[in-house]
Amino acid sequence: MKQKLLILLFFISAFSFAQVVSNPIEEFTISPNPAKTSLNISLSHTEGDLKLEVFNVLGKRVYSGVITKLKATVNVSNWKNGVYLVRVSNDKTTQTKRFIKQ
Repeated sequence: MKQKLLILLFFISAFSFAQVVSNPIEEFTISPNPAKTSLNISLSHTEGDLKLEVFNVLGKRVYSGVITKLKATVNVSNWKNGVYLVRVSNDKTTQTKRFIKQ
């Protein structure tokens, strides 16, 4: 029960920190979901570099990088199975999506 409450609180806090502005990041997609070995992040367009972060359900950052192109790939083969949050941000806004590592 305690772990479920922590997970719920993490998701609520992660999404409440997302900024809403008039010029948001273009929608990004993640695939495959669930993922076993690699996670692909695709953007329809980008204006400058975007920060990419992945967090586990306890809020620990397990990956940090920069997206400079329309597609990026993250090796997740050594990660523990479970739910993760993928956050893409720039200096104006943040978007977060969930993925499952199998």
